[in-house]
Amino acid sequence: MAPSAPGPPKQAPMAPKLARQRSEINDISGDSTMAQIYASIFNLFVPTFVARLAWIGMKTTDTALLGHAGTVFLTASSLSDFWTSMSGVFITDTVLGSLCGQAYGAKNYDMVGTWLQISMTVFSWILIPVMLIWFATSPVLHYGLGTEQVVADYAGYYAIVMSLCLPARLISGKLGTFFTSQKITGPSSKTTPMALVLNLAFGLQFVLGIPYAGLNYGFWACPIVTTSVEWFLVLIYIVVFCGYYRYHEKCYGPKLHGWNFWRDVFVAPLMATADSERFAYYTQNIKPKIWEFLRLTVPATLALASDFWRMSAIGLLAGTLGNTQVAVFNASYRLAWMNLTIIGSFSSACVTQLGIALGTGDGHLSNKIRNLGIGTVLSFLLATTTLTVVFVRPLATIFSTDPEVIAEFENSRLEMGLMIFFMSFSIHFESLLVALKKTDTILKAAVIGSWGGQVPAVGLLLYFSGKTLQNVYLGIGFGYAILLVLYALPLLKADLHEAAQKALAENSASKPLV
Repeated sequence: MAPSAPGPPKQAPMAPKLARQRSEINDISGDSTMAQIYASIFNLFVPTFVARLAWIGMKTTDTALLGHAGTVFLTASSLSDFWTSMSGVFITDTVLGSLCGQAYGAKNYDMVGTWLQISMTVFSWILIPVMLIWFATSPVLHYGLGTEQVVADYAGYYAIVMSLCLPARLISGKLGTFFTSQKITGPSSKTTPMALVLNLAFGLQFVLGIPYAGLNYGFWACPIVTTSVEWFLVLIYIVVFCGYYRYHEKCYGPKLHGWNFWRDVFVAPLMATADSERFAYYTQNIKPKIWEFLRLTVPATLALASDFWRMSAIGLLAGTLGNTQVAVFNASYRLAWMNLTIIGSFSSACVTQLGIALGTGDGHLSNKIRNLGIGTVLSFLLATTTLTVVFVRPLATIFSTDPEVIAEFENSRLEMGLMIFFMSFSIHFESLLVALKKTDTILKAAVIGSWGGQVPAVGLLLYFSGKTLQNVYLGIGFGYAILLVLYALPLLKADLHEAAQKALAENSASKPLV
C-alpha cells in the first residue's frame, strides 16, 4: 500500500503563520503583473533581511563583549578571525538554494530533499580539514606570524571553541536554505534574532557579569556562549520546525528517510560498491548527483575564496597609508556592508523566485524576475550612493569626531561612492548567475576582476599616482566595474526561455508528485 501524502504543516494556535503563505503574491507566473512579482520578491526579502541583520548584530555583540573584557582579548579574537576566515570560506554553500529552488519549481519534491542530503555530504567532508586548521591557530600565529605566545594562546582557545559550532552552523544553514527555497522564511527570520538576544543576554552575564557580578568568567566564556547559542538554534530547527510544524515533510518524503548521516556521509563513499545492498541508498540517490553538485560548488567556492584573499591583499596595500587613511578605509567598508546587507537580502529573494520559475519551465516569468531585480538594485544603489556622497560628513561623524578623519571622508567621497556602487551591483549579478548554474563563469570573472583588475590597479595607482585613499577606492572600483561587465554580459545574453526548459527537464520527477 502506497504511503499517504503528508498533511499540511501544523500551525501554532493564536499565532501568525510561519510557513508559506498561500496567496496571489506567491503563486506568480509569467502572466503576473510586475507589481505582483515585486510583492512576491519583497515578501521573501523582508524576513531574509531581518535574519542577516540579526546575524550582523550577533557578530557585533561578540566584538563589543570582547572589547569590554580586555583589549588583549579583542586583539586575540581578531587574529583568530583573520586565520580562521581564510579556511572558513570553504564551508560556505552558495549553490544549494538554486538547486533546491529549481527542483521545487518542477514539483520534484524528493529531489529538493536529496540536494539537501548531497550538500550535507560534501560539506561534511570539507568540515573536517577546516576544523583541524582552526585547531592549529595558536602555533600558526606564534611560529608563522610571530604573534606573542600569550596572545596566540588566547586566539587558539577562541578558535578551538568556535570550531565546535561549525557543525551547528552547517546544519542550521542547510536547513534554512532548504526551507527558504520553498518560500518558507519563518525559521531563519525567527531563529537568527533569537540568537542575537540569547547571545547578548548570556554574554552580558557570563562575560561581563551583568547583572550578577558573581557569574563573571570574562573572555573564556565568550566563545562558549556563542557556540552554545548556535547549537541551541539547531535544536529549535529540529524540534520546533521539523518535529512540531513538520515544515520538511513536503520535500523530505518517506523515500528520503532511508538516508543515514554516518553511514552515507563517512562510510559509504569509502566502502560502497555498485551492487552492495548495505549502501544502496548512497549508490542510488547520492553518488549519481555528487559530481553535478561538485561541478557547481567548486568554482563558486573558489570564487568566494578569491574575493576574500583579494580583499586581504588590498587591505595590506591600504595598510601602507597613514593611520587616518586606514581608519577611514575600515569605516567606509561599514557603509559598503550596509548596502551589501540590503542588496544581498534582495538578491537572495530574487534567486529563490528565479530558481522556482526556472524549475517550472516559465521563461517569461524568469525574464521578468531578472529584469525587475536588476532595475530595483540599480535604482536603490543610485539613490544610496548619491546620498552617501552628499551626506558624507554626517555619516563620517558616526565613526569619528576627529577633524582629520572627517576631512578624509569628504576628500574621497566620490571615489568611495563609485566603489560602493560597483561592489554592490556586481554582487547582485553574481547571485543571479548562481541561480542559472553559471558558477564556472563566476570563477573566471572573479579571478580576472580581482587579480587582473583590482589588486594591480590599486598597486599601480598607489605607485604612480600617489599613496592616497582616493587611489585605493579608484582601484577597487575599477576592479568591480570590470567584474560587473564580466557578470552582466553572460547574464543579459542568457536565453532564459531555454534555461527554463532545461531546468524543467533536468528536475522533472520520474513519477509526478503533486
